[in-house]
Amino acid sequence: MTDWNSVFDGILTERQFKVNEPMNRHNTYGIGGPADVFVMPQTEDQLKQVLRRADELHIPVTVIGGGSNSLISDRGIRGITLCTARMKSSTVRKGNQIIVTGGAGTGAVSRFAMKEGLSGLEFAAGIPGTLLGAVFMNANGYGSKFANVVHSVRTVTRDGRQEKHYTLEEIQYGDSDSVFMHNGDIVLEVVFDLKEGNPEEIKAVMDEYQASRRAKQPLEKRSAGTMFLRPPGHYVGPMIKGCDLMGFAIGDAQVSTKHPDFVVNNGKASAADILAVLHEVQRRVQEKYHVHLPLDVRMMGEDFPQE
Repeated sequence: MTDWNSVFDGILTERQFKVNEPMNRHNTYGIGGPADVFVMPQTEDQLKQVLRRADELHIPVTVIGGGSNSLISDRGIRGITLCTARMKSSTVRKGNQIIVTGGAGTGAVSRFAMKEGLSGLEFAAGIPGTLLGAVFMNANGYGSKFANVVHSVRTVTRDGRQEKHYTLEEIQYGDSDSVFMHNGDIVLEVVFDLKEGNPEEIKAVMDEYQASRRAKQPLEKRSAGTMFLRPPGHYVGPMIKGCDLMGFAIGDAQVSTKHPDFVVNNGKASAADILAVLHEVQRRVQEKYHVHLPLDVRMMGEDFPQE
């Protein structure tokens, strides 16, 4: 058994890590077994030191932000689960740019931009989780995405030893994809290029988007957001509806009756239940339409493919 007090000695206080921490407390699905140790650095220096120590001791590291796009194994996560959502955050304006570090929430940064009279982040107001996590995966909504407003990103490598700076082109954004999702870099800071606007008009757009989300998405139930990527030339929702899968359930995991691209947790769903529903949707759509629906959720933990 690992002596975690020894591992984090001189780096973290005892309040900054929890042993055998239930991961259902740390994601929007409310699903997941225990993490061997759940680590909550508050500063970039602490984060880097944890990564370096883990590299030296050959301890695997899984990184999680707000857990809003995550499905965590029922058997939990081995090694260190490093949570960036508790890091001290900073959001500042420089001209028409906004610079964000730490665990700032996506909604909070959107509202900061609105108050500053800067337009471009209206679409992000209702996206849950951390801003840096949303930038990591190029979250999107209402015809916009982070690739449209990101200027540059600063990261640290997974061993904690090297900071790197990326231009927008170097990030290689795709649909729910970026270079970070392949090289393991952890996003520390993002610089946005925004445009001047009227705060009242910006707020009106944000309110409209929020009202639309409430009307069309099952926000009253636990989920991880939309679960499938859109295949080129096809729309996910109509295909799922066409397979008569609205409301299809395994245990407490159910295809939403409100929005077919959501699979919700009706109470006590397991990760296995969620995954079984996702695979059945993929199978039925493939069978009827001869189209593969790629998953749009990060699966973390034992039994799942690792980063």
